[in-house]
Amino acid sequence: MHTRCHVGVGDGGRDYAQRTTTSQENQAARDHNVLLGKILRLTKEGEPAPGNPYAGPNAVRCATIGVAPRGTFCRETYAWGLRNPWRLAFDSDAPDVRFYINDVGENAWEEIDVGKRGADYGWPLREGPCPIDGRVRCNPAKPSMTDPLFAYAHTAGSCPSITGGAFIPRGAWPDEYAAGYLFSDFLCGTIWILRGGTAEDAKREPFATGLSLGIVTLEFWASDLYYVNYLKGELRRIRHINER
Repeated sequence: MHTRCHVGVGDGGRDYAQRTTTSQENQAARDHNVLLGKILRLTKEGEPAPGNPYAGPNAVRCATIGVAPRGTFCRETYAWGLRNPWRLAFDSDAPDVRFYINDVGENAWEEIDVGKRGADYGWPLREGPCPIDGRVRCNPAKPSMTDPLFAYAHTAGSCPSITGGAFIPRGAWPDEYAAGYLFSDFLCGTIWILRGGTAEDAKREPFATGLSLGIVTLEFWASDLYYVNYLKGELRRIRHINER
């Protein structure tokens, strides 16, 4: 039995093929012959994991060659169409692999995606729940693409850089936190809790406010939440205290 690991790879910012000079038009995440803008799934030996979506005769191992020929598919790819999947968070209580992708947006949206085999999250054709540059009343993505579970827009004074995320382990905290997902933003001193498992019922509310800017990672150890502040160079802990 293989141990599998998932790796998030950004689109590189500028087009590796030099088809454009703008990051918003960078098509790398749509090119199946490179690993950019993808979620990869690998064995612990670094091989493409069994069960990845691209394993036919036109699939190749891209990690050893970089850019594969046009018309081929990277065998390491698990999902695609992402701009900067900077943090992945796994649900330790799920019976199978369940994870969320915190994808950093460009001009309009930050998003949380459900990790799915073979999913196309739309970048750069779509950002958040909208076509590129769309902000309100956007139509859902076409069936071949996957819209975010949750997205929040860039507005004046808003938070434009989603970072760390962590599922709250079952039984770690009281029932009111059950099935919650915590996430942060690098440019806000806030950690939010997200509840709901579909785009229709997913809602966020503040969990911790007034924190310093620069949070990059959230992680549970036992019943405590730890977070790393990059700008402060600090590791901090949040512990739930039962009131008597």
